[in-house]
Amino acid sequence: MTKPVFRPAFSAALLVLGMAAPAAAQDPLDRYERLKSEAERGDTDAIYDLGVIYYLGTMARHGGPERDEERGLELFRPLAEAGHAQAQWRLGWAYEMGSGVERDAETAYRLYTEAAAQGFIHAKQTLGKLYIDGRGTEPDYDRAYDLLRAAADADVVRAMIDLARLYQDPDRGPVHDPERAIHWLRMSAENNQPTAVRELSNAYLNGIGVERDPVAALRVYVEYEDRTGREQTTALLRVLSQLSAEDRIIVDQVAEAENWLADD
Repeated sequence: MTKPVFRPAFSAALLVLGMAAPAAAQDPLDRYERLKSEAERGDTDAIYDLGVIYYLGTMARHGGPERDEERGLELFRPLAEAGHAQAQWRLGWAYEMGSGVERDAETAYRLYTEAAAQGFIHAKQTLGKLYIDGRGTEPDYDRAYDLLRAAADADVVRAMIDLARLYQDPDRGPVHDPERAIHWLRMSAENNQPTAVRELSNAYLNGIGVERDPVAALRVYVEYEDRTGREQTTALLRVLSQLSAEDRIIVDQVAEAENWLADD
């Protein structure tokens, strides 16, 4: 039997590039200059966006400013202090990660709480994770569940993974439902979240919350590669190495039928 070589999904990569084209229609430097002008006129959203550009250095590869966390914080910290929900969330993230400031989970918790109270959905995800981990506050799995469910229902992909893990854990999640966990892992994986792809594949491989299905465990990675163009050879071979001889016979038949493999 010839050694299988998993083909990268070149056509999917071209599709991704084509889909990304509309977002690049506006020249990034033009947007940067527009934001500067609007920020000078006191537009708080523009000030925030400009602060993020500096804080993350997102324009550097387009000829814009290099990453400057201090400058970014100077721009969006006053907004956070004035109650701008998105700025509160961003500043909270800085304190949670210790990025540009000293790590301080309690301050992150306070800022996430303030932003979530205003309905900022991403703050609900990050706040929910703090409640799970007991960072900056006492663990509260019921509160974490409520926050993460709200964020997942609003299509926050990271929240889908955190929620799935609560459903899987009988000691932490208020609702132990491994089958429901599969639903949220699948939703997140279909949004191309790598962690969800890995955990969904593992669930199929080991029969966690779903009937054991080694073909599905592999197909998760094949479909992810098709959607993104990101080669998954290592992940696929890792799954294959855990299969029995009987599993391999079934997998080889499906792989040939669905054209997963190419001969050397």
